[in-house]
Parts: sequence; structure tokens; C-alpha cells
Amino acid sequence: MSEATRAPVARALSVLEAMNAAHSLHLGDIAARAGLPKSSAVRLLDQLIEAGYVEKLSRSAGYRLTSRVQRLSWGFRLSDAVVEAAEPLMRDFTKEYRWPLFIGVVDGDQMIVRYGTVAESPVAIDPLVYEAPSPFLLGALGQAYLAFCPDWERKLIVARLGRSRRSIDQPAKNPEEFEKILRGIRRRGYALTSGGLRQMKRGMPKRASDARQRVTGMAVPVMRGDRVLACLSLRYMHAVISEQEVATTHLEPLRELAREVERTTRQMTTAGSGKRE
Repeated sequence: MSEATRAPVARALSVLEAMNAAHSLHLGDIAARAGLPKSSAVRLLDQLIEAGYVEKLSRSAGYRLTSRVQRLSWGFRLSDAVVEAAEPLMRDFTKEYRWPLFIGVVDGDQMIVRYGTVAESPVAIDPLVYEAPSPFLLGALGQAYLAFCPDWERKLIVARLGRSRRSIDQPAKNPEEFEKILRGIRRRGYALTSGGLRQMKRGMPKRASDARQRVTGMAVPVMRGDRVLACLSLRYMHAVISEQEVATTHLEPLRELAREVERTTRQMTTAGSGKRE
């Protein structure tokens, strides 16, 4: 980002931070708290009003933030709500279908496994892991995310990973070929663990390495509009059941689970986010 672009963004954020400290503020107070001339504060407030983040109450009451500012923190807090909503639903799914599930969310250039139902599954051979990174480009969770997230976000992530020297990020060196893989995922509606990932052993405990070679993940996104909130991966032993059979018997229940996670998340976040009074 250039200095010319950065300065207006920084000033707008300083206005939002200044206003966040009170129910409403007059122009002079906002300008003083943000360290800006009144003329600059007026221009920024007009832009923020147009964008829906600020409303002007009256000359005597001044300005206040709208509930739209909560969207700026969704990237941090919404992921926690998604995982909280998913946990009991995932446990119920595993009790019915036996196979373990994992849920992953994006953290920078990684997919992080936030929860799994290994303990509830009688057939799980994966180790129980929490807050563990999953390779973005080779894992089913990451591929599902990239296949279904908005184009601009996918291009940004792949471009960053393309500058990485890690072997697990090599697919990003050829974005055109990787995009073909993602188009296939979108067509069939789910992602699968890459065969290359299953063969990786370096630095892994023996149990995890053995499980990785025997288990495949089938992942689907949890969507809200065009945004991917998280991804769910069903882990199955490919020597026991084929991809086609899993897709026939488990894909639609897995998709319905993803939809239910989104519905529950929406209920939780709506109930907990009233308009500023």
C-alpha cells in the first residue's frame, strides 16, 4: 500500500477508534481525539456516513457509530462463534455416522484445526489435535476454503503462498494449474486431501504419520453469502470405503451440517449483537 493510500485509511481508523470510546461525540471532540483538523474530520465523517459506519444525530447531539462497525471485527470474533456453534453438531454427526470430523478456520496464510471429534469416533485413527495448522494448498480444509472463497481473496492468498519456499506451498508457484484443481472442487462440491500430503512424514510423530497415509479428508465450506466462515472435513480410511461411496452416503449430510452450523452461528451472533444504544 502506498503512503498516499495509507494516510487516509489511517485517519479514518483513528476517527473510528476515537468514536468507539463514547456513545456520541461532537465534531470538535472527534477531531481532538483523533488528532485531526476539523476540516479533515468532517470529510472523513462524511465518507464514513456514506459507507454506513457513522450516523449524524443532530447539531446538538453530534455523531455516533452504527452497528455496522461490528463487521470490522467479524474476522476475529466470528470464527470463535462458528467453532462454538459447530462443536455439538459435529459430535452428533460423528455419533450417527461414526467417522470423525474436523473444523478449520483461516489464520493468515494457514488453516487452523480448531476442533475435532476424534474422541467420539469409534473408528478414528487420527491423533486428537487442537489449534494445529493444516497445509493450505494440500489439505482438504484449505483447498475447500480456496475453492469457495471470493476470487479476490483466493488470488491474494495464493500470491502470498507463491512467494513461500516451503514444499507444502509449491502448488502456488503454478496458479493456473492450481486453479484447475479448484474448479474441479467447485464442480463436485468438496475437496479431498492431496496424495502428496498423505506421504509427508518429516517432523511428524509416528502415529500422526501412519494416520495421514491411511486417512483421507473430504471437506466442504461453511458459507455465508460468498464468504467462507470455516470448513468441515470428514476423515475416512480410504482402504475401508471409497471416495464414491463416501460422496454417495455422507456428502449431503456433511453439507447439511455445514448449513446448520451457519444457521446456528447466525442465531448466536444476531442474539449477541444489538444496536448501540
